[in-house]
Amino acid sequence: MQGKDYEIMPLSVAQLEEQLQQHQLAPVYLIQGQDHYLLKQVRQAFLSLIDPADRTLNFAQYDMREAPLATALDDARNVPFFGTYRLVMIDDAYFLTGETQHSKPNHDLSQLLEYLSHPEPQTLLVLFAPYEKLDSRKKVTKQLKERAVYVPFGKLTERDLRQFVQARLDKQGYNMSMEAQTALLNLTNFSLTQIMAELTKLMLYAEQSHTIDLQTVRDLVTKTLSQNVFDLIDQLLKQHLRQAVELYHELLINGEEPLRIQAAILSQFRLLVQVKASTLSEQGLAKALKVHPYRIKLAKQTVRRYRYATLGRAYLGLIRLEEQLKSTQRDPELLFELFILRYQATVRE
Repeated sequence: MQGKDYEIMPLSVAQLEEQLQQHQLAPVYLIQGQDHYLLKQVRQAFLSLIDPADRTLNFAQYDMREAPLATALDDARNVPFFGTYRLVMIDDAYFLTGETQHSKPNHDLSQLLEYLSHPEPQTLLVLFAPYEKLDSRKKVTKQLKERAVYVPFGKLTERDLRQFVQARLDKQGYNMSMEAQTALLNLTNFSLTQIMAELTKLMLYAEQSHTIDLQTVRDLVTKTLSQNVFDLIDQLLKQHLRQAVELYHELLINGEEPLRIQAAILSQFRLLVQVKASTLSEQGLAKALKVHPYRIKLAKQTVRRYRYATLGRAYLGLIRLEEQLKSTQRDPELLFELFILRYQATVRE
């Protein structure tokens, strides 16, 4: 294992995997990000360094919601048994965030600071922080970012997602059109975890031809609530009111709760109104609203066709609909149909 010459600048997941494959190893790693697919991929990359026959003796993991930090660090100080490395994983390192610790176990962060000064050279200590942000004001967070190999993966861009998809396709020897890839991203709400799960299904279906086209994606990929709501709003704005009511009916039939549907519709419409009113760039607006940049891109394409007043009246009508859903026992589908009638009347004004 390398000494103090290892890379301490932030790394991408791909760079980390390359270093691990080449056995360019460091004693301490900090992994920050929320995507389950990438977290699983990173975990597996570290596990592959430990021979399966040695994992009982040379691998341990500790959940910080259940085990004291001191116990994990004591384990990290042990040398490996009959192996080259010892791997210790610290899961859910919430003490690196702004979260206040209210219950046991108690974590003595000074011990982690001490360990960072003198890490066990034959141990790989990997801290997983599955959060969007860490509290950089904390000394322990600052020290980790300075002394550990830091691998952050925040919200993935459209380009990032396409690269992961293409890499998977290339590895398995599949072809997929750009239109099909775009549809896959849209239908999975830009979640890499969902994208990879659906891609596995698509590859299985196209096992003979090794070609995935747009129609296959449309037929096989399971729509999220967000995508169904996006379609519903699209039909509403296009004045395809019967289709909008039918989509709402289908959501209810499929077991979606009326208030959950309403919250999703309101959230999407609020985004449309905000995008219509804003003069910021796509990236600037995505950062300000804390949403994926690709959602801003799609919203901008949508709002170009409509006046702000039209969007605003629809949004106010949806707010009134939500109030009725919460305050009356009337049938949700009937209330939605009444909203459609009022919306139709305002559009004609």
